[in-house]
Amino acid sequence: MHYFKKSLEQLKERGRYRSLTLSEGIDLTSNDYLGFRDHPKLREAALRAIESGIDLGSGGSRLLRGNHSAHEELEAFSAEFFGYERSLYFVTGFQANYALFTTLLTRHDVVLYDSLIHASVKDGIHAGHAKGVKVEHNDLNAYEDALKRFRDEAQQIFIAVESLYSMDGDFAPLQELYDLAQKYDAILIVDEAHATGVWGESGKGCAESLPRENLMTLHTCGKALGIAGGLVCASGNIIDTLINTARPFIYSTAPPPLQAVLVREAFRLVQSEEGKERRQRLHSICNNVKSQMGGAGSQIVPIILGEDSHAVFVASALQKAGFDIRAIRPPTVPEGSARLRLSLNADLDKEALDQFFVHLMPYLQDQAA
Repeated sequence: MHYFKKSLEQLKERGRYRSLTLSEGIDLTSNDYLGFRDHPKLREAALRAIESGIDLGSGGSRLLRGNHSAHEELEAFSAEFFGYERSLYFVTGFQANYALFTTLLTRHDVVLYDSLIHASVKDGIHAGHAKGVKVEHNDLNAYEDALKRFRDEAQQIFIAVESLYSMDGDFAPLQELYDLAQKYDAILIVDEAHATGVWGESGKGCAESLPRENLMTLHTCGKALGIAGGLVCASGNIIDTLINTARPFIYSTAPPPLQAVLVREAFRLVQSEEGKERRQRLHSICNNVKSQMGGAGSQIVPIILGEDSHAVFVASALQKAGFDIRAIRPPTVPEGSARLRLSLNADLDKEALDQFFVHLMPYLQDQAA
């Protein structure tokens, strides 16, 4: 027990101790980009489902009586929505990524993954059997060099990227990566966690316009969709392989049927005129913030502060001023790049954002000095 106390004290000394806090103040930190998590239509859908007698729990894994018509209806709907043969619903996006990279990739395969890709992908690659090769962030030349190097050695090459990176807020060059995948007979896996519902012509993510050949996408349901879970979209053969061999899927209790109903309703909201208006409103906010702060123009704006303790101090000061923004520190981000992660949503008003920047600027000026 003394060991754990000592390790926690070391985290505190380094400014990396974390604790759970309740939500308070103006939301500048959540992933609820479209404001769906408390949307009246989702509440109404939940009440209708409960009144109809829907099971609140699944009762077991999908292969052991935990399968429900709500799961299958969501999967059929999302496969058509994203333009794939099939989809498979997981409890979380983390579980979905972990299942993908521990199941589909063999010891004869190679996976090229972006240096800033999400921890769920990294953990899946490290726990899997394929050779993992880290590639410099968004460096197309580095990707092509790696593809040339491993093309003859690997049975199959996979390229793993995020379409919108969760900490830096920049976009992957998906069209160019897809072209490279086609050129070298590789499979592109795109984690659309932060793009689903927000980007693409119809809110289907940044890969919306790409052909589906040699492409797989993952869509989390707990961010812009406002609910929870993760959807893998792919060919029928890949989905059947996951059902038959993915341990995180086989040995996990299935998501509650009610959850699946609400995700499907959230997709309907994305498709609606209101969903389109919310996306446009968010894009406008993103453009306005970009004009002040720079960046890629996405809803994720990194405010780099450097030292862990300084990021914690600034976050605490802004929280006291009424803004819920959090410090992001290593290992979530690279050493020396502790930051605030400004997360924009469609319900923010201009006055609130203007006041936030008024409170923030003195700390940025102090840093510059």
